[in-house]
Amino acid sequence: MPDDNVVAVMYSGGTDSTYAALLQIPDFDHIRLVTFIRRGLINPRKPYHHFERLKKAFPDKEITYDQLGFEDIYQKVTPHDAKLKAQQDVLQQNIGALWEDPNGKHYGREEYEKKLKILFMTNECIQCKVAMHIAAIKYCLENNIHEICDGSNTEQLDDGSQLEDVKSIGKNIFKRYGINFFAPVFHVPADERCRALYEAGITDRLNHKTLEKNHKIPSRQLQCTIPSSVFWTVCVFPWVVYNGPSCDDYIKMSCAYYKTEMDKWLKEYNILP
Repeated sequence: MPDDNVVAVMYSGGTDSTYAALLQIPDFDHIRLVTFIRRGLINPRKPYHHFERLKKAFPDKEITYDQLGFEDIYQKVTPHDAKLKAQQDVLQQNIGALWEDPNGKHYGREEYEKKLKILFMTNECIQCKVAMHIAAIKYCLENNIHEICDGSNTEQLDDGSQLEDVKSIGKNIFKRYGINFFAPVFHVPADERCRALYEAGITDRLNHKTLEKNHKIPSRQLQCTIPSSVFWTVCVFPWVVYNGPSCDDYIKMSCAYYKTEMDKWLKEYNILP
């Protein structure tokens, strides 16, 4: 096989990204696990556990591990002022949930969309992912990598970058740079992921993910404790997505935000196709 038979995996150390890595074993000689690091993450050494288990289970494969800091990119691309203003509006009760005016029924569509835009600016997850994807493209270009995947799935709708429509936009942006960006886990049920990892000897329990979520066993995944991320996921996201039409609006806004910001900052960083 050619020397460039390599794939990068955007790797948190959890069952989803580990399963994504597992799926690459038959097709690639070299699997590069890459953990993206910034402030606010619990114990950056956590991903080493499943990395070591993968290496042990597949000694004939070259499985390597990198940690890539992207704090500088994150700080530059994140709209701090707009996000802080939106957070303050929520905490000071200057703005309420979208369900108070369902899809503009009471005060008009224009007022509804204005409120949606304000609330959306607290979306830490998609802002962070824009920075991470810029860092990922840069990493691939610097290391001559043409294949990269992640462990994203349908269970993480609060992170707008995990939406299937947004993933499609991301795939096209990566493609401009000669990089195939794919999400092999996306439609695979959680129990199937857990079963495959258990049978491969990567995890010790068939219900590993459930036990980990319930804090019955130590977490092996890098976890985000950034307050603005918790604020978005727990407090604001349920205010935005509460029925079919509002979910559609959220998807459209996520697509528009992701594409606009990726195009803008790739150009700003002079990362050319």
